Amino acid sequence: MAEENLLKVKQYYISNDFFEKGYSARNSPCACTSKCCYDGVWADVNERDVVLAEKELIKQFMDETQTTNDSMWFEQEIADDHDFPSGKAVGTQVYNDKCVFLDMLGRCSIQVASMESSRHKWALKPLYCILFPVAVSNNVIGFDPMLQGEQQCCTISSVFETPLFVACKDELTYLLGEDGYEMLEKYYVSSRTIPVAEKVL
Repeated sequence: MAEENLLKVKQYYISNDFFEKGYSARNSPCACTSKCCYDGVWADVNERDVVLAEKELIKQFMDETQTTNDSMWFEQEIADDHDFPSGKAVGTQVYNDKCVFLDMLGRCSIQVASMESSRHKWALKPLYCILFPVAVSNNVIGFDPMLQGEQQCCTISSVFETPLFVACKDELTYLLGEDGYEMLEKYYVSSRTIPVAEKVL
């Protein structure tokens, strides 16, 4: 992917998929099946520490399919990864064939704990969990095709009703800020030769 052909917003380059692909009326990231979480997720080591600092709160929102043994929440091995702020990443453990933080209803106990303690729903949640199917790699924000064609919530097409950047507005705003998201909107409109309302299928 040639970065010179991509929109730059702050320190990131934005994949053209966000403007050229999207969701049909039947599909949406909001209809999440939590399948992406089953094999565990990656977190910055500092995000791990934030979660562990709130472990007693989080345990209150775990069910019998999870473990409250916090020593089993994260893997021991630390990976070098420059896409994470600290340059160090750690995986969550898989317990009962799903991420240790995923309850029987497919909800993230970290997110539930944040909301129940009157904080933003993503206050304690690792960034890469928040963003999926948006992903950041080498400073390029793109779409992760891991579940493309398998889960409707993670399947996009070049024939769409909702552009990908609109469908993932909350996630992109969280990452880029409101001013950064406005740059995506302006770019999308300016790159069209006909009005957006007519261009989006």
